[in-house]
Amino acid sequence: MTISKSVWIIEDDFRVAKIHADYVHNIKGFIVIENLRTGKETIEKLKTTSSLPEIILTDLYIPDVEGSSLVSHIRHLYPSIKIIVISAATEISLIKDILDLGISDYLIKPFEEQRLQRAFQKYLQEHHLFQNSKNVTQKDLDSLFYRESTNKIIDEETFVKGIDLHTLQIVKSIFEDLKTQDLTASQLSELIGSSRSTARRYLEYLVGEQFLQTKLIYGTVGRPERKYVYHGTYEQN
Repeated sequence: MTISKSVWIIEDDFRVAKIHADYVHNIKGFIVIENLRTGKETIEKLKTTSSLPEIILTDLYIPDVEGSSLVSHIRHLYPSIKIIVISAATEISLIKDILDLGISDYLIKPFEEQRLQRAFQKYLQEHHLFQNSKNVTQKDLDSLFYRESTNKIIDEETFVKGIDLHTLQIVKSIFEDLKTQDLTASQLSELIGSSRSTARRYLEYLVGEQFLQTKLIYGTVGRPERKYVYHGTYEQN
């Protein structure tokens, strides 16, 4: 059974907090554990909790918080927590201070749900890389730091509809790391935090690009299961 990764939301407007929580719950594999309204409440909760969250979503405009002070506090005392800032703040000096603290992402309000999904996909990519690899390659790091293809720059506006370049790179990296293993659409959806249909869309796209090949696994009952395997290892299987 897959254990959902915990998320805390720090937002003083309960209506906005609910919208953000709904967005998170639409991302498979994540669950909102805490909705916090103030900096003081957050600091006390961090001190007393038995289980720190994997991700914190936080606004900057919180009544008892000045600028980047809360983000700085969390980064220094709880460096393992990934912080995604969601704020209407666009002042250059403040943004620079926040980025210098090493946050995972910054979303300017208002934003589209898909943008938050991409932030979580980046988290999953990092998590997968560090959990499953002893060493990294330059290609691994490029996939974390750059959204463009490492071979050529592609304008996302002209890319295939329904295919996000960042997500595509995550899927490709997963198969390259797995080497000789294969995956079903359901298994991939668990890894990238998407629906099964979305996972299948990326798989079928990569089949068309000859990056992946498919094979059918016949069970004792029902229809055969479609599995996907990295093209470079297909002959070995």
